[in-house]
Amino acid sequence: MANWGQTIVVKKRLNLEKQLDYIDGNPFYQGRRLIERDSPIDKGVYLGKHQREAIVVDSEKYPELKRLYGIAEPRTRGVDSKGNKVFYRNKVLGAVYDTVMENMKYDNDGVEKIVDEFNVGNDGKIALDVFLQRKKGVCRHMGLTSAALLEMFKKNGYIRGKVSVDRNQEEDGGRHVWCRYTCNNGEVVILDVAQHFFGFLEKAEEKRKSENPIWSYARPEDNFGGQNK
Repeated sequence: MANWGQTIVVKKRLNLEKQLDYIDGNPFYQGRRLIERDSPIDKGVYLGKHQREAIVVDSEKYPELKRLYGIAEPRTRGVDSKGNKVFYRNKVLGAVYDTVMENMKYDNDGVEKIVDEFNVGNDGKIALDVFLQRKKGVCRHMGLTSAALLEMFKKNGYIRGKVSVDRNQEEDGGRHVWCRYTCNNGEVVILDVAQHFFGFLEKAEEKRKSENPIWSYARPEDNFGGQNK
């Protein structure tokens, strides 16, 4: 059964260290809102259960997310039967997934070198853009990038669903981060570039029952047999 209390542990640790401030009930770390499940992503900061880099996401202050958005956005366009250029809402999620997949390689050693180079391993802030420029990341960087791009599409009126960066820990101690998108009709889509899964949550749950099971993405409230409590 997956443990969904990772962010609670993060906040507990930071509270004990007197590192968090609260504004209107929301936690802030060094002037930026903490990114947690169902919270805004852009302008926020993402921290770990244990000390590591504190990843700053800011599409206005730094250029890389805008660059990737510029790659993804044209992929949502096409030509209709009359030859008119049109926007296809149903292409947005795939465009984001493909763009992140093409522009960030999973590289744990590379991430550790970046963290050491900038000396940010003790909750020091570093922009997500640094990892995007180097095209190196692990699940947390890929999940944050996917979610931030979807949030930009939403801000520009292209999509209307809910974007979240989700994480949990499985019984064997493995931890993972991914992007979750909830459509207006309630359907949930998972964008997990790190583990190469893109599709509906129901499909992911079907694959979990196969000979080659994938990660447990379902939240406890998703009611898939209660296996994720």
